Amino acid sequence: MPRVLLFCTAEEAKPFVRRVLGNQTPEDKIFYLVESRAGPSDGQGFKTELNDDETFETDFIGASEQDCQQWAVEKQSQHNIIEQDIIAIADVRSVTDSTLLMQHYVHKEADGEEPLQFGRYGVLPRERDTWHDFRIDPSGADNVLAALEYVTFEVSYPVYFGHKEELTDEHGVFDVARAQRLMEDEDPSIFEF
Repeated sequence: MPRVLLFCTAEEAKPFVRRVLGNQTPEDKIFYLVESRAGPSDGQGFKTELNDDETFETDFIGASEQDCQQWAVEKQSQHNIIEQDIIAIADVRSVTDSTLLMQHYVHKEADGEEPLQFGRYGVLPRERDTWHDFRIDPSGADNVLAALEYVTFEVSYPVYFGHKEELTDEHGVFDVARAQRLMEDEDPSIFEF
């Protein structure tokens, strides 16, 4: 089963990473902890959990978001166990507000291909060939993964990209629970395009 790469870019965020990994149920483990820039040679060396007394080291302390993105793109083409075009980052902010930064890459259209149009929303997402940020409560990470990687675009894109501003609070935290309710037809008008 493919999993999302989880990067820790701040030493002080290590306890937060431990909580994120520890709060996953055995059947819903969605993260691989990235420790080494070399990465596992066989794709099986990623950790999905930490034992109570286990510490971890990571080569990504102080890394930029772009460093994490670049590493993920390189490794996802080498290992089919890595979720494509989606990563999670525990950073300095994670320490203060217990949020996780999830990023989703949206490719530009291939030559001759038209961008996805969603009626009154227009093209979604509006920006292509870039990473899109979703700062979230980590308990919603599995829903973000499902919405952006497995749910049909006609359902997820109007919510995640067409209503992103209204689903993001004044602190920049995206409301995954509300997005999930909207996708489950809380407001059918969202899908009238």
